[in-house]
Parts: sequence; C-alpha cells; structure tokens
Amino acid sequence: MSNEIRRPVLVPHARYRWDKLREQHQIVFPEGILVLNEPGAAIVRLCDGRSTQELLAALAEQFPDGNLGEDVCAFLERLARKGLLRDAADS
Repeated sequence: MSNEIRRPVLVPHARYRWDKLREQHQIVFPEGILVLNEPGAAIVRLCDGRSTQELLAALAEQFPDGNLGEDVCAFLERLARKGLLRDAADS
C-alpha cells in the first residue's frame, strides 16, 4: 500500500455498523455515512490492528475462490485517503 498503513484500524471518529432498518453495512463518521458491500464490510471488520498480511490471510479463508490482494489494498488506500483509516502503530 502506498500510504504505508501496515496495521489498519478505523480512525477514532469512524465506526463500522450494520443498519438493520436499511439492511446496510456502513462506516459512520461525523461528515457522513459510507455504505459498504459485503466484501467491503468483511475487510473493515478485520481492520482491528492486525497486519495487512494477516488481514489478507483471514480474507482468503472467507473468500477462497478469489485473488483479493490488489483489490483489498486498493480499497484500504481509498479508505485511508478519505481519512477513515490510520495505522495502529501510530497510536
């Protein structure tokens, strides 16, 4: 990843949730809501401070038919550019 986030976590002002009413996975933050698809939600739920490699290994278990590496890294980079992810090592 170009942003060098090696252990991604959501920033303190953002949180993941399942909206029962709308039946949507979401990241909620002061400026708005980002709706996630199933793979995006699976990725965000794993952003708990584990390394990117550990995250990819866990996703490979959940989605054994896919080669997710580049897509996952691109998704994490987009979240970082939006200011929704930080590196847990920077705490």
